[in-house]
Amino acid sequence: MSDVLLAFESVEIRRGMGIVVSDFSLQVSSGEVVVLHGENGCGKSTVIEAAARILPLEKGQVLQHGKLVIDSEGRRKPPTVPFGLTLQQNGLVGSDTIAEHLNNMMSICQTKIDLAPILKQYSLDHRSNDLIAHLSGGQQRKVSVIAGLLPAMVSKSPRLILLDEPDSGLDDDAIQVLSQHITSLRLAGHAFLIATHDKRIIKCATRINNLNHDTEQKPPSGDVWQLQEVESVKSTNWIMSGFSYNLKTKAGFANNGIAGFLTLGILLSMVEPFELKNLLGLKMGFVLLPAFVAGLCGDPVVNLLRENRALDWWQANTATPRAIIIPILTGAILTTISSYIFLEGLQFIVVVAGSLTTLICSIIIGFLQLSTNKLSRPQAVFIRLLTPILILPWSIVVNELIAYI
Repeated sequence: MSDVLLAFESVEIRRGMGIVVSDFSLQVSSGEVVVLHGENGCGKSTVIEAAARILPLEKGQVLQHGKLVIDSEGRRKPPTVPFGLTLQQNGLVGSDTIAEHLNNMMSICQTKIDLAPILKQYSLDHRSNDLIAHLSGGQQRKVSVIAGLLPAMVSKSPRLILLDEPDSGLDDDAIQVLSQHITSLRLAGHAFLIATHDKRIIKCATRINNLNHDTEQKPPSGDVWQLQEVESVKSTNWIMSGFSYNLKTKAGFANNGIAGFLTLGILLSMVEPFELKNLLGLKMGFVLLPAFVAGLCGDPVVNLLRENRALDWWQANTATPRAIIIPILTGAILTTISSYIFLEGLQFIVVVAGSLTTLICSIIIGFLQLSTNKLSRPQAVFIRLLTPILILPWSIVVNELIAYI
């Protein structure tokens, strides 16, 4: 008997002001390819994203491998088994190379294989070390599709694969390779839920669902996927992933660091340090202000991952990479420099306070960024106007340091 890898139970999903999917139930078992087919706007992508825990539910629940992953009560649990996901907007970070992005996916699966044969099939073998930002739209789509297929390609056990319009932007040869992979992985026992209009992909289906009823069909025959020799690897660490993104892009310095140094420059243009000689409270405020402003710029990694819905891809697959180490270093550097300028010396407790100020502020702003990410215009949300309230704890820290010193 086939295992049920994905189950929708009386699901209702809202997008914007309207209900897009209502009273939807579906099961996808190992060895099945279920294609969601229908007109644009009927809810195919909505179903895929709900299965990946990206969209909240109004009613019902979604299960993967028999375990709850999201429900209408707000519970959102990480899947116990890795799954594959290809979004319409790829979910790629331009500063990653092809190899780095695919290695991230394999790290999530804790299994590694030789990517060269797969990349060659998609005519990407000569570009494996190229930045994704330097690829054409079609090549980026190939990378996104391969990443979506990898959890099945590296596993002997049945895996769930979610593909949203995987054929979009692919050339005819790539679609043929994709069709062959879907068939061979299905024969190996993996399960697919695919949203598509492409007739060549639809031919791979065992069932076609128009969000109201199923139509069974006979899928094509083919060769069973031959699993390569696999190597076990450690799972992705969200802290180290965030640190890696910061090192590659210098996002922490470009966003937070520059804001802090600009603040320091403005302070120096307003007043000479020797004029504050007997004003300890004002001096301490000036010392911590650059670190405070740097933290208010938010989490640089979250800002980076917003491109091409990479943030959604990471949130669906694992914990979102966050900048923890960089804000600490940024706050320490800014506070050290401002201490020498305004306090005419370095005090360890003040540097620690500056580091924690940047870290805590960036975490709070990052939380606001993540909480508003699903909205249609997250940058225009008025919840960001709440950030000035952070001035209160900052002023308390300043006063406590004055009392301590």
